[in-house]
Amino acid sequence: MLAKGDVRPPEKLIADVIDFAYTGNRLHPTQKPVAALLPLIEAFSAPGGLVFDPFCGSGSTLVAARDLGRDYLGAELSATHHRTASKRLGVSQRVAA
Repeated sequence: MLAKGDVRPPEKLIADVIDFAYTGNRLHPTQKPVAALLPLIEAFSAPGGLVFDPFCGSGSTLVAARDLGRDYLGAELSATHHRTASKRLGVSQRVAA
């Protein structure tokens, strides 16, 4: 873990390597499985906290954050991937002007 300032390690330590089944990247060329993101979000954010993904792609990080009771905010340049992430999250699509 690399951090600046007075940092406490997470209560629940995570492994150096997180194994996950390959999903075939059906939704995005660099899609991450939600199962691999869950332990990271659980370790490095608090319930009710905000998880921000500035390049959210298919929304896997946002889905994991939602499933763990975190608020989430994502940004995506591609309209196609924005639609995919919105659909996965079950939210109406809002595009900033």
